[in-house]
Amino acid sequence: MVVNALGDMAQGYAMQTRNGALKNDIQRLTLELSSGRVADVRKAVGGDSAYLNDLERSLTKLDGYNLATREAGQFAEGIQNALSQITTLNSSLRDTLITSQSSALGENSENVLAQAKGTLDDMIAALNTTVGGRSLFAGNATEVAAVAPANDLLAALSGAVAGAGSVDDILVAAQAWFDDPAGYAATAYLGSDMSLSPMSLSQDETATFDLRADDPVLRNALKNVALMALADDPTLALTTAQKNELFQKSIPGVLDADDPVIDLAARTGFSESRIESAKVRNESERTSLEMARNDLLGADPFKTATELEQVQFQLQSLYAITSRMSQLSLVNFL
Repeated sequence: MVVNALGDMAQGYAMQTRNGALKNDIQRLTLELSSGRVADVRKAVGGDSAYLNDLERSLTKLDGYNLATREAGQFAEGIQNALSQITTLNSSLRDTLITSQSSALGENSENVLAQAKGTLDDMIAALNTTVGGRSLFAGNATEVAAVAPANDLLAALSGAVAGAGSVDDILVAAQAWFDDPAGYAATAYLGSDMSLSPMSLSQDETATFDLRADDPVLRNALKNVALMALADDPTLALTTAQKNELFQKSIPGVLDADDPVIDLAARTGFSESRIESAKVRNESERTSLEMARNDLLGADPFKTATELEQVQFQLQSLYAITSRMSQLSLVNFL
C-alpha cells in the first residue's frame, strides 16, 4: 500500500510551485503566439548561436545599407533636379536671345540683361541645393554653400575683366578667370576640391557623387550668363553698341551649354538606376535572411495555441483541486 508521505505544508508548497510553473508557461506561450517567435532562443538553436548571430549581423548590415541607399537616392534626385533646373533656365535665356536676335537686339537689351541677372541668381541657387542639410555641389565640404552669391561672383569677375579694351578682350579675360584656379575656383566656388566620399550601397557596390560646382560644364554655364549680367557694370562703362555686341557674342555659348549639362544629368540618371537596383537587391537579400531566421525561431501558431489551451486547462484544474483541498475538514472526512 502506497502512503502519501507529504505533509500539508509540503503539499501546499508543491502546488504553489506547480502554479508558478503553469503561469510561466502561459506567459511564454502567449508571448510566442503574439510574436510568432519562440521565447527560448537557446533551445531553438540547440545551444549553437553562431548561425543565428551571423543572420542578425547580416540583417544589421542591411539596415545600414538601407539608410545609405536612401540617402544616396536623395542625393541623386537632388542633383538631377538641380541640373534640370539649370537646363530649363539656360533654355529660357537661349529662347530670349534668339527672339531678340531676330529683332533689333538694342530694343530688348534691358530685358535680356534683367533675365540674365535673374538666371544667374537662379542657377547659383540650384547649385547651392542641399539635401538633409548637406550641400550637393560643394564636394566633401557639405556644410557650406557651393557658390558665392551672384553679386560677389559678378564683383570678382568685374575686377578680372576691368581694363579690357574690347568685347573680345572681355570674353578672353572672363574665360581666363573662370579657368584659372586662382579665379572662379578660389573666389566664387566655396566648396572643397575633394569630392564627397563614395556611399556604400552594398558589400560590393558604392555610389560616387563627384560632381562639384567647379566642374567645367557648370563653370561654362555660369560664365555665359555672368558675362551678360555684367553688361551694365559701371566699371566697364560699355556703350549700348558694346552691350549688344556682348550679348550677340554670348549667344553661341548659351546655345552650346545645354547638351553638356544634359550629359551630366544622364550620368546622374545612370547612378540613380544603380542605386535603385542595389536597393532592390538588398531588399531581396533581407527577405531571404528574415525567412531563414523565421524558419529557425518561428513558433508554429497551431501548436502554440494547442499547448496554451492545455496549460490553461491544467491551471484551472489545479485551482479546482486547491479549492477542494481548502474545504477539507475532519468532520467532512468522517
